[in-house]
Amino acid sequence: MNQIFATTIASLLNQALKLNPTSLAALNEITDKVIRINLIGTGSNFSLFPDDKGIFILNDYQGETDVTIEIAPFTLSHLILNPTADLNNTTEINIIGDKEIAVKLLITIKRLDINWEEQLSQKLGSTAYIFGDTIRSSQSYINKHINNLETNLIHQLDLPTRIEMQNFTSAVEILRNDLERLEQKAQELI
Repeated sequence: MNQIFATTIASLLNQALKLNPTSLAALNEITDKVIRINLIGTGSNFSLFPDDKGIFILNDYQGETDVTIEIAPFTLSHLILNPTADLNNTTEINIIGDKEIAVKLLITIKRLDINWEEQLSQKLGSTAYIFGDTIRSSQSYINKHINNLETNLIHQLDLPTRIEMQNFTSAVEILRNDLERLEQKAQELI
């Protein structure tokens, strides 16, 4: 992800936050925190800097962070777009640092409740509601094709599958636990 893309995402996110003052106010809980997101399989990372005015995003920030989230791109989109998905029931994710910050960011983004039909109707008039009905009636069709696209892209780009990511994160967790036990044993011997 380059900086232009990161700036575009930040701009869209901040416009959505301005339309939902409750979510914008919720950012106060994580103001001055640095959140890095490493996109597994892409070699890209970006860092979020939330404050009371919105979120600033930098590409490839190398400074210290409060939390790092390692996640595959499709898992990230699933986590944000699926209302029932959260950090506890998503296995293809590794959080290093203060998990509570990641949880608060996710909750803030998921609570963005914007009446897009109303926003469009201010620009387009009553025809916006026709678009809204069409979009709602097409939602299952779109979801099916997004899932197919995800599967095809995983195969085409040779990205790890969900099961491979689960196995990898499980192996990392086992290794982390073994290392902690080894450190404890070494401390006991000293």
